[in-house]
Amino acid sequence: MRHYDQYCGVYFSVMDRKYGGTTINANIKRMSLDGPASGFMTDDATYVNSLVSTFELLWEQAVPAAERIKELLKEGPPDV
Repeated sequence: MRHYDQYCGVYFSVMDRKYGGTTINANIKRMSLDGPASGFMTDDATYVNSLVSTFELLWEQAVPAAERIKELLKEGPPDV
């Protein structure tokens, strides 16, 4: 698992590099289960390959989640 800070784009998934899906939230700056969202599913190879490329780019830029958790534990809880 990896951590990518401040991501606020479209949420997507790819299954077996054959099927892709996206979820577009009405408020793209904040993903929430409370707000309305639209979903899209496809087996179009061009679209799926685009999602795979996007995932691989974000994965390379992300840091291991365990590393980020250690950083947060060192910082302690935020001041309220």
